Amino acid sequence: MTAPNIKFRNCFTATTISLIFVWGLLETPVTQVTAASEILLEKFSSGKTHNEIEFDEQRRFHGWFREYTEAGTLKAERHYEHGVRDGISRLYYTTGELMTEWVYRNDKRHGPSLGYYKSGRLKDKGSYQNDLLEGEVLKYYPSGAIKARMHFKSDRLEGESTIYFENGQVQYIYRYFKGQLWTRKDYSPDGKLLRKQEFLRPPLLP
Repeated sequence: MTAPNIKFRNCFTATTISLIFVWGLLETPVTQVTAASEILLEKFSSGKTHNEIEFDEQRRFHGWFREYTEAGTLKAERHYEHGVRDGISRLYYTTGELMTEWVYRNDKRHGPSLGYYKSGRLKDKGSYQNDLLEGEVLKYYPSGAIKARMHFKSDRLEGESTIYFENGQVQYIYRYFKGQLWTRKDYSPDGKLLRKQEFLRPPLLP
């Protein structure tokens, strides 16, 4: 059971400022950001902060919503503009390292998406448009070598996807048509073609 909420009112003036957010590999300009007029702190029974929430004058989420573990490490943070999720959102490992970050626009993921290993090395990266994966998605081994290269169209796999051995040699090549697997090729570590399969023959395109 949590202790009573503690409110800090008028912690910031309602002036308009321009900010540049820089976290991880994201550099997202956010202009015309109105500062929060109230911050609410929700506590664990131990007295440590559970949630830190910023509001505007109409009691809508505005600014940062941060969640903490009872151990005191940051668990997640999301940025809002007058009740709408907008800007950068992040998730953290329980040990405090950055795990994932996305850019939101009007309550939808729109922009870069980055995942990290605990070491801080990049685990995966892609991009969203209106909450749908779009374009190239890369996955990495903990060493930093590329593990997979995939392509998405409207949140579905499309075209060629390649999986690599850690030494850079191709392991599998998949081809997709509207999210359905079309062909697959398997390779040995020395580059020899081991198997080729065909699952779907797409219709002829105009």
